[in-house]
Amino acid sequence: MPVRILHVTDCYLPMLGGIEMQVSQLAAHQAESHDVSVLTTTLPADGRPGRSREAHGAVDVYRIAARMPFGMPVHPLAAPHLRDLVGRLDPDVVHFHMGGTAPSVQSALRAGGDRPAVLTIHSVWTPAVSRAYRALAWRFPDRGIQLSAVSELCARPVAAATGTPVMVVGNGIDVAAWRTTPVPHDGVHMVSATRFAPRKRVGALLRVLRAARAELGEAAPLRATIAGDGPELARARRWVRENGMADWVDLPGRLDSAGLRELYRHADAYLAPVVLEAFSIAVLEAQAAGLAVVVRSQSGAAERLTHGVDALLADDDAALAAAVVRLVREPGLREGITAHNRATPPPYDWEDVLERTAAVYDAAAALRA
Repeated sequence: MPVRILHVTDCYLPMLGGIEMQVSQLAAHQAESHDVSVLTTTLPADGRPGRSREAHGAVDVYRIAARMPFGMPVHPLAAPHLRDLVGRLDPDVVHFHMGGTAPSVQSALRAGGDRPAVLTIHSVWTPAVSRAYRALAWRFPDRGIQLSAVSELCARPVAAATGTPVMVVGNGIDVAAWRTTPVPHDGVHMVSATRFAPRKRVGALLRVLRAARAELGEAAPLRATIAGDGPELARARRWVRENGMADWVDLPGRLDSAGLRELYRHADAYLAPVVLEAFSIAVLEAQAAGLAVVVRSQSGAAERLTHGVDALLADDDAALAAAVVRLVREPGLREGITAHNRATPPPYDWEDVLERTAAVYDAAAALRA
């Protein structure tokens, strides 16, 4: 049966990030069968503060935006605005979204009234964040809110800090759109798609590639492409030049989805050094494209991968470099993993994610009852 769903999130389009893209795509796919709206405190594309309403396809986006320091998507009156919108839209479920902190969302958690409510955590809570929530003694069942998270890595600290069971629903992608036909090429091509920012550990990624090349020798058939943009891109390009890697490491800047799919057609493996990564849609997209995956074992991506089958998992950066070396020296291993990933699509297509999300909504309704 069609239901009325209201998503509430500080971060939304036109901002570009994991939460923004995932919530917007979830809303768009739900809107194929349901009545879906979004309330956000993110400024619109023209930067004008105030209240506004936009149609993003079949999704109505309501904005309550204020000019805040550093462009933070925060509004001091989020709760009364949400109460007003709930009264007008009469949603069957209110679905909140946040990372570690989201001031507007957190202030509005009670404003959904007696509607079934879900709070999805999209980021890994650090020990400091977890201590803060324990100090607040939040108990979400007392608030009638069902918690969910995008991975077990993400769910564990939330459950420990709040004393609340957390359901896990992974992020979704259009798996079929990422399935590619590989193009024959020389050598071994390692790729990555990331934001050039400290948390993404791009410096560590470059050092891993340098260490692998040093082990393999200068004549090794290894090259790498790291796509993405961000505040550390210029520094990374300078580091590549200064370390004599410019002839085999390319940093082309940000590529759109079509550009990434074309890049992956000419690649063999995807390398990700991030540790505090709740899920990693980028890794999932590369896996769906048929690439072998090389990731840190502590990341959220690792919990859905099997070492030696669809990925190589590494406990530290030295092991990451060793995994790159193995993929170059052991073509049988590399080809076996890529053959598996090309034949076996990952189970995170939107149809699966929508079904799991509906189960969370059912749990929220039972909690209210």
